[in-house]
Amino acid sequence: MRGPHVDARCLRAIVADMLTIDGKRVCETLAEVVDPSRAALAVIDIESSSMWDDGPDRAILERVKRLTQAARDAGVPVFFFYNFRGPGLRNFSAAYLRALTNLGHPAGELTTRFEPAADRMRVHPRLEPEPRDIVIPKDRGSAFKGTDFDLLLRTLQRETVVVAGCSTDWCVEATAWDGNGLDYYLVMVEDCLRSPRPDGHKAALRQFRAIGLDMTTSAELLHLWAGPAPAP
Repeated sequence: MRGPHVDARCLRAIVADMLTIDGKRVCETLAEVVDPSRAALAVIDIESSSMWDDGPDRAILERVKRLTQAARDAGVPVFFFYNFRGPGLRNFSAAYLRALTNLGHPAGELTTRFEPAADRMRVHPRLEPEPRDIVIPKDRGSAFKGTDFDLLLRTLQRETVVVAGCSTDWCVEATAWDGNGLDYYLVMVEDCLRSPRPDGHKAALRQFRAIGLDMTTSAELLHLWAGPAPAP
């Protein structure tokens, strides 16, 4: 019973079997949490950059690509996010500019580095967003901050956000904290997360576990979102 193949009677049976605490139906298994009737997939900041061209980063990109297609096939809405800047630095506060200079970005190069017409300020073309997907530019780290993400999730009646993307210890982590605070189930796809800071990546994964988020892999999700085998 997976994805769009679950009929109304089966869905009622699943709901009836859910764990109940203080009158609230609580997902007890990962399969319940990521059920296609409940979940949405958020791909954070896999942008058009050469870093995804080869090596471990290319492998992550390919896993995310397979995951987005599995989500579509199962009827799970797919959201793509990318960082939008400009024109110029009008959406950069002085505090944010200081943070960037603290990270080593030369002040004189910030305007051109974050020019909105630059190719890197787009979803990576290999991910090939489809017309039914939702592509959302964002101004800050969290996918929830200053966007319609929360509104769209609620209008689509989604309770779970499955998260993949970059960077684990920045935009992904900010999205997880905000989603948790907004009472969504959060599922972090460990082999589809990436950071240029290995220590930060490991620390963020530990933090996700420490605050009780669900951790999974792309292989497990592909299995859970696969439809039943066709009848012989």
